Amino acid sequence: MPRRLGQRKPEDRLPRDGFRAVGVVERPRGLKGELKALPLTDFPQRFEPGARVFIGGESRRVARCTWQKGRVYLYLDGVGDRESAEALRNELIEVPDAERPETEEPFWYLDEIEGLQVLTREGVRLGSIREVLRTGANDVYVVDRGEQRDLLIPALRDVVVDVDLETGAMTVDLPDGLLADDGTVN
Repeated sequence: MPRRLGQRKPEDRLPRDGFRAVGVVERPRGLKGELKALPLTDFPQRFEPGARVFIGGESRRVARCTWQKGRVYLYLDGVGDRESAEALRNELIEVPDAERPETEEPFWYLDEIEGLQVLTREGVRLGSIREVLRTGANDVYVVDRGEQRDLLIPALRDVVVDVDLETGAMTVDLPDGLLADDGTVN
């Protein structure tokens, strides 16, 4: 199906400055403006009734939401029919950076992790994070090693020792056997 004017291709999705993407609208569902969205956040309260989100740069309030098979289905104020829902296809669901949730545990947004340099505890540079795979059990960081095979690092507390966004580096303590003695991936 050809793209309609104003619709972004999935690969063009980047949050606006000062905002974080918490989801992406996949498609309308039904005739009354319901949206099927892929959540991109570990904080489901972002979609609770009354929550404020931005889609296409416009502020919207969540009227209702339900969850099914890893997707969130939303009714938003001002989106009352299929045509207005269709206009939001492939749009990011954003929240302001200032609304970062308060948590006991540190956390980082995916776009903060991508691009970090990965170092061992000893200071050996392993490469840079090209992608974060969301596997369900835990995230996996895909480390681009140039000419060498990619390194897959599990996002676990015992493995990720430190994340320093200011210096752009992640320090890791790799499990035994992940790298061979010559630095190649096993």
